[in-house]
Amino acid sequence: MPEGEPTAVSDRLRRASISLAGAVVNFNPQPGMWAATGTAIAHAPTLAELREPVAGGKNIAFDVHGHSMRKVTHDSNGVPIFAPVQWQNASAPVTDEPSAPPATLVERASAVTTDKHDWATTAKHGCTAAWKFVSTPTGFFMTLYGLNVVAWGAMLFFVLLGAAPAMNHPSKDALNSPRKKWIEIDSQILNGLFCVTGLGLAPWRFRDLWWLIRARFWHSHYAMKRLSGQNKAWFRPPAWYGGDEEGVPRVTFTGQVAPPTSLWKLSFVVWMMVWNTLFQGALAGVMWGYNRYNRPGWTTGTFVGLGCAVALLAGLIMWWEGRKVKQIEGPKIAVVDAEKADPVGTEPSEAG
Repeated sequence: MPEGEPTAVSDRLRRASISLAGAVVNFNPQPGMWAATGTAIAHAPTLAELREPVAGGKNIAFDVHGHSMRKVTHDSNGVPIFAPVQWQNASAPVTDEPSAPPATLVERASAVTTDKHDWATTAKHGCTAAWKFVSTPTGFFMTLYGLNVVAWGAMLFFVLLGAAPAMNHPSKDALNSPRKKWIEIDSQILNGLFCVTGLGLAPWRFRDLWWLIRARFWHSHYAMKRLSGQNKAWFRPPAWYGGDEEGVPRVTFTGQVAPPTSLWKLSFVVWMMVWNTLFQGALAGVMWGYNRYNRPGWTTGTFVGLGCAVALLAGLIMWWEGRKVKQIEGPKIAVVDAEKADPVGTEPSEAG
């Protein structure tokens, strides 16, 4: 082996490890199940949007986080318009006069047609939108994860109520009865499911806490930029951040931009996610450190309740604020190439 080859191999491995570490740090997963659910509901298509031929209906798409959006392109004047294939349901073609003032996307959609889909078509579009949501990475995980939590949680609930008398042998409270064994099995499965988010997302939650400290106490523009990007579904940065980067105004569906979100709400969400991880760590400790014979009876219910409560409170904040953002700015929009515009299959670049 040549003398310089080990050094070259070690350099490549070091560069690869640095790149991997950077990719992990820059990755922005949803901070938790309740958080993902809250923002997904906040950005879910409304009944009115499902009935819109141009601005909604079959033209509703979803990003990787399961948030509804609309795909747009630009006309010859650089004004954002809906992708050409999205005009197929319109009763009249769109006309863009060079001298006409730029209109918002919602105004342009309204100018094309005032027709609404009938209820049968609306129901079909609702089913299509639901399938598109489930087909996204976050939507698929939320559906699979949620079904498991509901199924195992319901089984645990009914077993605790004694809904299966055949399990009470030789008695309901016998330590070796099938009822007690299944309570332990269900509890361990639910604990494992909670660990997926509570412990699996811990690195990013503590990363967000570090960014929050830098943003709150040192007014770090970099930290605020990262936090804003991580929470853009519901959070708008404060005035001191300077708004949009490089002076480029953010294009929205309605032409309006939501006002800055109170920083205490961002702090609350970040801290609740951290506390969820701490409570889940405590729950995992008692579930794995003890067995069903010597585990203190109060520990499981206490840590499950606390962990779910803090995550739920964070999810409610994100849902409420995300709902307000959508009411002001409208659905998210993403810019696509006019020649390749496809409401279903094109991977867009977000414009706001």
